[in-house]
Amino acid sequence: MYERILVPLDGSSAAEMVLPYAEEMVSKFNSELCLVSVAEPTSAESDHLFRTYLQAIHDKVRTALKDWGAKPGTPVNVEVRFGKPADEILTYVADKNISLLVMASRGRSGEGPWLLGNIASKVLRATTKPVLLVRKEAPAEGLQRKRLIKKILVPLDGSKVAEQIVPHAEGLATAMGGEVILFQAYESLGRMLSGEGFRVMSEEVNKRREEEAKAYIKSIAKPFREKGLTVLEVVASRDAAEEILGYAESSVVDIITMSTHGRSGIKRWVFGSVTDKVLHAGDMPVLVVRAAEQ
Repeated sequence: MYERILVPLDGSSAAEMVLPYAEEMVSKFNSELCLVSVAEPTSAESDHLFRTYLQAIHDKVRTALKDWGAKPGTPVNVEVRFGKPADEILTYVADKNISLLVMASRGRSGEGPWLLGNIASKVLRATTKPVLLVRKEAPAEGLQRKRLIKKILVPLDGSKVAEQIVPHAEGLATAMGGEVILFQAYESLGRMLSGEGFRVMSEEVNKRREEEAKAYIKSIAKPFREKGLTVLEVVASRDAAEEILGYAESSVVDIITMSTHGRSGIKRWVFGSVTDKVLHAGDMPVLVVRAAEQ
């Protein structure tokens, strides 16, 4: 599924925090790993420093891959490019037919020159490839047991466009032996008007919406179960982004997988804006997939 995985690095520990996630993905999907840095085009010293740095990371990653159970001889490629980081990363993705990017998405690098959040944002807006954004270091417990991704949250909005994330969630669950949590937040009808008649009407509408959401999630869950995967179905009301983040935190989710856009419900909120809120407010890794237009 992810034949070739790219990790852009800028020489900082902030960028390197993604490496354990990349190593696990490479090991489980039997992928090729590509490590890339971008140097200033006029700086020979910068070129040398990045090459030395990448070689050290290359050796470190090769050792780590053995601990993650990767196959012997798993390819780990390194390359220094010259120019603007976001532009060169995107060019590399196209040149090498990258299947997945794994990037840090917040914070400024300590020693390196990149503003990580800015670079990740530019790449995410421009690429059509899946991007795994990591916002904090991998948990010590997961590193110790060599299993970081075991609970996979899949928010859906009822649209075919948003459902394009489903094959990625299924692939992760299959490779990682993880649990899939299918999640939908429906728009409930609030009590904005007074009166017994409105109260009864709103309760009936909300009940119907809840039943429809449950039926929808159950239909998505069926193929997962037929393939022997563990699936949990969750339906919630109120604000979609808040519900997603609240559930992810309270249930100790390891990764959120989302499409970048889609539409749903009576209010027809734009799913891309929900993804954006989750990316900016959440703390757990997010796998973002650009949905093709339907």
